[in-house]
Amino acid sequence: MIAEILSTGDEVMLGDLVDTNSAYLCDRLKQLGIVVSRITARGDDVEAVSETILHISRRAGICLVTGGLGPTSDDITAQACAKAAEQTLVLHPGAYESMKTYFARRGFALTPENEKQALLPAKADVLKNTHGTAPGFCFQLNQCLFFCMPGVPSEMKQMMETQVVPHITKVFGLTPNLHIRRLTIFGLPESRVGALLKDFNDLFADIRLGFRASFPTIEVKLVFDSTGFCPENQKIFDSSIQVDSTIQGEKDLDAEKTDPRAYFEKAGHWVVRQLGKKVVSLTGLALEAEVGRLLKQRGQTLAVAESCTGGLISHLITEVPGSSDYFLLSAVTYANAAKIKVLGIASETLETHGAVHEKTAREMAQGARQVSGADWAVSTTGIAGPGGGPTEKKVGTVCIGLAGPGVADARQYHFTFDDRSRNKKIFAAMALEVLRRQLAGEN
Repeated sequence: MIAEILSTGDEVMLGDLVDTNSAYLCDRLKQLGIVVSRITARGDDVEAVSETILHISRRAGICLVTGGLGPTSDDITAQACAKAAEQTLVLHPGAYESMKTYFARRGFALTPENEKQALLPAKADVLKNTHGTAPGFCFQLNQCLFFCMPGVPSEMKQMMETQVVPHITKVFGLTPNLHIRRLTIFGLPESRVGALLKDFNDLFADIRLGFRASFPTIEVKLVFDSTGFCPENQKIFDSSIQVDSTIQGEKDLDAEKTDPRAYFEKAGHWVVRQLGKKVVSLTGLALEAEVGRLLKQRGQTLAVAESCTGGLISHLITEVPGSSDYFLLSAVTYANAAKIKVLGIASETLETHGAVHEKTAREMAQGARQVSGADWAVSTTGIAGPGGGPTEKKVGTVCIGLAGPGVADARQYHFTFDDRSRNKKIFAAMALEVLRRQLAGEN
């Protein structure tokens, strides 16, 4: 199955808009077992878009088109599709009624300008849009089935999930054979991760191993197309290779020799064993999302006291949907006076040890926990740079405090980055990792 994506709009071509739609659609098709072979971008030009559609129709089986379905003169996708398919544009009754319902529900009048959005190629089928005004549509041209969706991400995603995916699954009778697993790694450079997994391709030749660094974490991705899988040819089943069969969840070798899913699981277990405690999520969650998952699982809450990270930890936590279930308080106590007044740090502690010290970090965490009533609290105080601190405290030094049921601790960490932004990111990630380890029972 050859699939392509066509992204339209001058704003994409000029760099005014980042095309996140294509990334989402690639990932969504991948989940169906369909790998996109090409992504094309075209500006708001009827001839260029029409010509591109014709070319795609002769080489692909599916094409997802985004953008150009609005009410203004530069929204030309329907016109270009009609031209390519040699069809006229007609006022589609289903699209028009869908728009009337949307406008009426919001108390707006349907204007002649908006009616333009219901003009679709004569033989097209409408795709309902419950999140916006622009209906989508699908049509067949040569060997290719085209699905045209709005460029607004929220509208496109809704249409993809409720209209396009069911249509593709039904028409092509898909049984996904593509297995994907993502692992999140923290605490190792990418080169070291690669070195620890250097034998993977010899052991699991049918599985692709990929790496994506997004400082300060690394994603390890396993991709396995089980179509035509022949396990007897894999080295992992060679009796000369010793495989630890005690890993939790691992199935016996007899089952693995006939079940590609079990083979894929064995590969995942092998990677986890090689990387050990540096794996912070078995499902590809970001550190902050994994911490949130563990807190929700335990029915516990969190507060954060930050100095050098300036609210970054709190920002990361609140980027996770549902974080209001467990996140109670953020205190950015940058000045010593704020540490004393807001968190109740003893002035003697600051006078004796200074702001960047384990005792200060511990009292910050304890103070945040007491003020908020949270089950857990973490704190950061350090030197992000580029200017240095006292002689004994260099740039890249951070003290992280943790307070919780039966726990009141703090540790000092040193990182070698000279860049302020990178230091703040690694400090915030380390604080989340300290908490994650505690919640996961890894300390």
